[in-house]
Amino acid sequence: MANLDKGPSHTLYKEFNPTAYFSYQPGRKSFQQGYLGITNNVSIVGSLHIRNPANQPLYAKRIQICFLGTEYIQLQETGPKVLTYSTNSICKIIIELWTSPNDDYYEIHDMDLPFEIPLPLDLPSSLTLNKERGKIQYSLRAIISKKPSIKHFRGSTKIIQCAYTVDRYTLPPLPLPVPKQWTKESPMKRGIGYEILLNNTVFGPRYPIVVRLKLTFYDTLVSLEDIVVGLKEYTFIGAPSDSKNKSKYIGRKFVKGKQIPMTSESQYSQFITDVKFSIPEDCIGKLSWSTEGLNIKVTHKVKIKVKFGLFSKYNINLEAPVKILNMLSVEEEAYLAAEILHQQEISRYSEPETQSNTNIPPPTYEPDWFANQTSLPDYSSI
Repeated sequence: MANLDKGPSHTLYKEFNPTAYFSYQPGRKSFQQGYLGITNNVSIVGSLHIRNPANQPLYAKRIQICFLGTEYIQLQETGPKVLTYSTNSICKIIIELWTSPNDDYYEIHDMDLPFEIPLPLDLPSSLTLNKERGKIQYSLRAIISKKPSIKHFRGSTKIIQCAYTVDRYTLPPLPLPVPKQWTKESPMKRGIGYEILLNNTVFGPRYPIVVRLKLTFYDTLVSLEDIVVGLKEYTFIGAPSDSKNKSKYIGRKFVKGKQIPMTSESQYSQFITDVKFSIPEDCIGKLSWSTEGLNIKVTHKVKIKVKFGLFSKYNINLEAPVKILNMLSVEEEAYLAAEILHQQEISRYSEPETQSNTNIPPPTYEPDWFANQTSLPDYSSI
C-alpha cells in the first residue's frame, strides 16, 4: 500500500488534507504517462484516496476529477501585493469518477478511485515569466459533492486541488542538409574574411549550440580580441495591441583570441575554432522554452560577436532565430525506447486479423539518437 500512496508533495496542494489526496501509479514518479510532443497518447494517470475515520465518515453523492489549464496575464505593473490578472482558459477536462449507488448521500470511510485523463496534444508547457507577469499553470482537482454541514458551516462541495507541471518534449533535430552559414570574402584581400557556421536551428538539453568560425586575416596589423556566442531570450506578454516585451541574455560563451592557435593553410593567417554553448550548463539566467500561448510568446536568438580591439570597424555582429526546446533525459529516453520496443513486440504477436485491419506500423525510435548529432561538417564538404 506504501507504493500506491506515493504521490505529489504536500506543498503542491492548495490545502493538503490526509482524508483525501492523490497518488501516482505504483513505481511511477509522476502522474504523466507518455511525452507531449513525442508520443501520440499522453494521459494523467493516478488514484484519488479517501480516508475518513469511523466516527467522521464522508457522505457524498458524486466525485469528479478535473484537469484545468489557465493562462494568466498581469494587468498591473505596480500596486498592491495582491495582483490583478486577466485569465484565459487553456483546457478544462472533467471526468466522472464515482456516483452514489442509491442516488443519495453514501457513507464513505475508505475508497480508492483510479483515474486516467487523456491530455490534448497541443498543450503548452507550464511557465512563469517576468516575476509572474505572465504564467501558464495547470492543476488537478477532485470535486466531491457532499452532504452540507450546517453545524460546522461547511458547504456541499469539497475540492482537493494539486498543482501540476506540464512538460513538452521534442526529439533531437536531424542535422540540417546545409548548416546556417555567413560568409564574407574580400576580393581586394583587405581587412578580414570569414566563414561562420551554425549547426542547427533547434537546440536543447544534450543538443548544444555549436558555432564554427574560420577567420582570414588579410591585414597583418589586425588581431583577434575575443569571440562571444550568446543566447538571448525575448518574451511577449499581453494582447498584440498592448504587448509588454522584454529581452535578456540567458548566457554568453567567451573565447579569447589568444586561446585560439593560428594556422597557415594559405598565404594569410587564419583562425579556425568551434565555440560550444551547452544547455543548461552555460545558462546563467532562468531559461524558458520557446513557446507560443494565447497571449504569451517566448522566442530566442543566437548572437555571435567577433571583436578585433582597436580595429573595431572589422567587428562581426550576427544573429539567428532559433528554438530552444525541452528534450528527453538519458533516463526518459531509455524508458521511451524500452516502451516502444515492448509495443512492437506485442504487435508482432497480435492476431493476423488485427494486423490486416491497419496499415499503420508501430512507432519506431532510435535509442542512440543523440550520438554524433552535434558536429558540423568539414569546410571542404560544404
